[in-house]
Amino acid sequence: MSDPVLVLRVAALFRWEQHQPGGCRCLCGLYHPEVPGPFGSGGCTAAGEPGLLIRIEAPGESSDPLPVCRSCYEILARVTDEDHES
Repeated sequence: MSDPVLVLRVAALFRWEQHQPGGCRCLCGLYHPEVPGPFGSGGCTAAGEPGLLIRIEAPGESSDPLPVCRSCYEILARVTDEDHES
């Protein structure tokens, strides 16, 4: 069974992409800045893991499924679960 596509809801969409194709598309500085790591205030520079995808939704628009690394996927899964519980 594959992991589900995580849906993150944000106020507005903007585009960011690593220089390398298939890289993790998580903007850690925005989505999980409380987690220590090598991300700084920007995006993750790890390789995306096949099958681990997120979709970003904003009012009136949404992204295509975007690849993320295992670490970001697991963190974002917890964040989205917490949002659904509140």
